[in-house]
Amino acid sequence: MSGARRSAARLRVGLFSAAHVHFETYAALLAARPDVELVGLTDSDAARGRAAAQRLHLPWVAPPETLVSRCEAAVVTAENVHHRRYVELAGRQGLAILCEKPLATTLADADAMLEATEAGGGQLYVALPVRGLPAVARLRQLVQSGQLGRILAMAGTNHGQLPPGWFLDPELSGGGAVMDHVSHVADIMRWVLADDVVRVYAVASNRIHGMAVEDAALLQLAFRGGTVATLDPSWSRPRGFPTWGDVRLDVVGTHGVAALDPWAEQLDWFRSRPPVHGLAPYGPDMDALLIERFVAAASGGPVAPELATGQDGRAATAVTLAAYESMRLERPVDVASI
Repeated sequence: MSGARRSAARLRVGLFSAAHVHFETYAALLAARPDVELVGLTDSDAARGRAAAQRLHLPWVAPPETLVSRCEAAVVTAENVHHRRYVELAGRQGLAILCEKPLATTLADADAMLEATEAGGGQLYVALPVRGLPAVARLRQLVQSGQLGRILAMAGTNHGQLPPGWFLDPELSGGGAVMDHVSHVADIMRWVLADDVVRVYAVASNRIHGMAVEDAALLQLAFRGGTVATLDPSWSRPRGFPTWGDVRLDVVGTHGVAALDPWAEQLDWFRSRPPVHGLAPYGPDMDALLIERFVAAASGGPVAPELATGQDGRAATAVTLAAYESMRLERPVDVASI
């Protein structure tokens, strides 16, 4: 991003689409920061965008090109298949970009987004906030220091409830639970190990909810360094479950084991009238940490290692697409072949 475009007082941020469930969270976190100015919202669905802009007291900017010209940073929370459109537009103009995961639904789209950002001199980051939690950093330190010895195996989960709306339309989402949930755990596995997935075997079904996309899946992953792993990304939590889901990772090494459960820091609460049970988290807010690190990087500060780059997003997308190819062929698939 050129220095001429950098605001001396506050970082000018544009919001590109209100489609994603994380849109309002990011918008609220950005609006609360004294070093950020939200300059507007655009959306391919004008009715949805206008309603969100009015609800959040944001300027509505119909043409995305106009919004790009007014801002220094872009937050893209569109439907998965529309990420490329906004990222390419912002990337060519040298903006710092935070794109919701998955980065893309095809590697061709991911590569085009990376190329546009590099050509424009911008920055591309992906909303993979789980790696930013202190517990994940501690696990990475344990693994990289050798305290657990050689890592033999890992088992990860990212369970969730059935998401709403366009998430269930493969024309907009690119897939179901695999497309939605593989990225988070694939990313923290890669980051903790400092290694890449080279082979994937996956099975899936839609037997939980009976939708057009898969809602249950299990992946087996092989890493270049010899570690093997499993990953369950299923939308298997019922509506009455006290939280949306989980992210967990168990690590087995030759010298020890470690268990990661970032959502363990929460209190059970109960109400008698009417009878309700819930969980109240008191641990770090991963979305707030994500936005803090993105704003710092977009403002010219150092890029925190916990902030996933476009290349990290591409790597997670490659694992996801290898899983779909494995499901199609009913055999293990090399990631390099995707």
